[in-house]
Amino acid sequence: MRSLFTKESFPLTMVVSLIVFSYLSFFSVLLFGW
Repeated sequence: MRSLFTKESFPLTMVVSLIVFSYLSFFSVLLFGW
């Protein structure tokens, strides 16, 4: 888990967190947008 927060794989963690954030906003639109 410590290797996820090194400077070499930092853009990968940003991409993963961005994907998770977009999924959360998508499901919140589905839940509260009806």
